[in-house]
Amino acid sequence: MAKDYYSILGVDKTASADQIKSAYRKLAKQYHPDLHPNDPVSAEKFKECNEAYSVLGDEDNRRKYDNGEYDMQNGGGYGNPFGGGFSASGFDDIFDIFSSFMGGGGRSSSRHAENVGSDVNYNLDLTFMEAARGCKKTLKFTRKDACPDCKGTGAKDASSVQTCPHCKGTGQVKYVQNTLFGQSVRIGTCEKCNGTGKVVTNPCKTCNGKGVISKAMNLSVEIPAGLQDGSVVPISGQGNATQNGRNGNLNLIIRVRPSKVFVREGNNLRVVVPVSFATAVLGGEVEIPSLNGVFVHKLPENTQNGDTLRFRGKGIRGVQGYAGDLFVTINVEVPKSISRAQRKAMAEFEREDSIKNYPKRKAYMDEVAELYKDDK
Repeated sequence: MAKDYYSILGVDKTASADQIKSAYRKLAKQYHPDLHPNDPVSAEKFKECNEAYSVLGDEDNRRKYDNGEYDMQNGGGYGNPFGGGFSASGFDDIFDIFSSFMGGGGRSSSRHAENVGSDVNYNLDLTFMEAARGCKKTLKFTRKDACPDCKGTGAKDASSVQTCPHCKGTGQVKYVQNTLFGQSVRIGTCEKCNGTGKVVTNPCKTCNGKGVISKAMNLSVEIPAGLQDGSVVPISGQGNATQNGRNGNLNLIIRVRPSKVFVREGNNLRVVVPVSFATAVLGGEVEIPSLNGVFVHKLPENTQNGDTLRFRGKGIRGVQGYAGDLFVTINVEVPKSISRAQRKAMAEFEREDSIKNYPKRKAYMDEVAELYKDDK
């Protein structure tokens, strides 16, 4: 079955050449192997979007593909994954796309892949209140840091670093493969220098030429308010270092312990507040918890069980700055035991009371009577 290259690039069949190129640039940057080392899923996605652009990015190949005439196995009959016999103009176009995110300004310098260390993932446990209000935490972890003796070069001294003879300092090389359909040419990172354009002739003894050493870290960080369980907070430049490159990110993976008082719904908070039977009937002050402490609210007389109060702006202030509301549900609690005098007073109260004071009970009794009216 033919692949849907338009779907792979996420564009419509009516997309312009510029729209196709823009979509490809975005995907190529997202899944580039240099940004996802040893990630087979990203590598396959990268290969797939390259294949799609090799067809849709070429006017002739796209026309054949749209008409069902494109030879999927043989690269449209041109013998390489980019079609057109890999002309100089086609090669430059592909290379320009990579240069847009691989760093550098000129055609030559842009061939150096940006050398970034891997990210460090850190599971950070927070209480409900810490996540909701924000807090300060000291993180203890180990990362790869630039060697203090060679400053991350991996070389004993400056004279021990030379231009890579394999790629002539470009950091990238052409790979040519002869197939039954002609020559296939691709650009890849130089294996001799790992894309740096430099090789070390006399390695640093402290790091054995690796340019990095393991280092225990104590890092104080400010945790923003409003984080939810599962949130990921990247801290730029605090991940692993790499030889002749910069540090990756430290990714804080937030794990929030649930609260026994609050339930979070987006930026809103819900809480159930028990009140006595007398307070519900006669009215009175109740203490209500919030993120900023407990506050007192005066309940009106005859508050019903299940009534919900809304306090605007007393919810969680999210990372975008929007504050939710606090919803308080009243739970009228019946006493577990009463005295003889209280029992007598309640019985007297019940005798003198009217069913009109209980609209829900009256409606219920009316519905029950309606249900059995034909049984008489």
